[in-house]
Amino acid sequence: MATTSRNLWHLGFANLVRARAPANISVHLDVPLTIEPQRADMLLLRKEGAPHEGGGARVLRGLWPLLGTDTLLEYKSPARSAFRRGDLLRLWGYGVQHHVAQIDRLSSYRELTLVLVIASITRTLVRELDEMDWTLVRLGGGYGRIDGAVYTTYLVVTDEVAEAEQDDFLRIFSHRPVLGSEARQWLRQWVRPAKEGMMQDVEEMEGYDEMLQKLLDSLPIERRLAGLTPEERLAGLAPEERLAGLSPAHQLLALSDEALRGFPDEYLRSLPAEVQDAIRRRIGRP
Repeated sequence: MATTSRNLWHLGFANLVRARAPANISVHLDVPLTIEPQRADMLLLRKEGAPHEGGGARVLRGLWPLLGTDTLLEYKSPARSAFRRGDLLRLWGYGVQHHVAQIDRLSSYRELTLVLVIASITRTLVRELDEMDWTLVRLGGGYGRIDGAVYTTYLVVTDEVAEAEQDDFLRIFSHRPVLGSEARQWLRQWVRPAKEGMMQDVEEMEGYDEMLQKLLDSLPIERRLAGLTPEERLAGLAPEERLAGLSPAHQLLALSDEALRGFPDEYLRSLPAEVQDAIRRRIGRP
């Protein structure tokens, strides 16, 4: 169960992976690694005797065959600056802690896999790889392997994987637009106000505004504007932006009634019929 310290992106992504992981993977969320409150985003445990394949997976389909017996996964949201300097090294440190905690069960360090999930490769990540003298090997389809970190470490770039695997649900957790109604409905459920019995109102969680904006961006423009008054639609626009695209005659309708009353009938008769009729109705002139 996610704690109040997790933001809505993590909660939603963890739910997506847990719901769509293959049957031979059990997904554990917010796994405590030490006595201190350090937690991995996810611990993926391959079921005993299960083959290394991803059959039945409905998300990150290229990842599952790569994983060892135990996998620690760290997820970074598409929000700006989600990946910070030290995050990759911290994931490696989590791997060491987990290895120590499970030293009797894990017969070799090769059984432990680390996975970093990010929306896009950032300069901060590239710099951290250089600082650690680690090498990123691109595997294609949005997946990569980070060599030199002792533990087998993979990189998942959701911007690329979502497109390569045509996964509209994964687009929610990338910079890509959500295209389909099914994924949009799934996202809508995550930004709804809390129902009775929920531990925390989602509107109070870090990441709520970004997820709500993701939902709004996925809607057709007419859906986004539905229910807004004309004043609300124009709020925040400069005067020239409000009139953009209008003919000079139609721009007259933006004037006040007092200004329109100053136009002589001869001028009004020179205007297009629909503009003339609208002005006459507003100023009460037959």
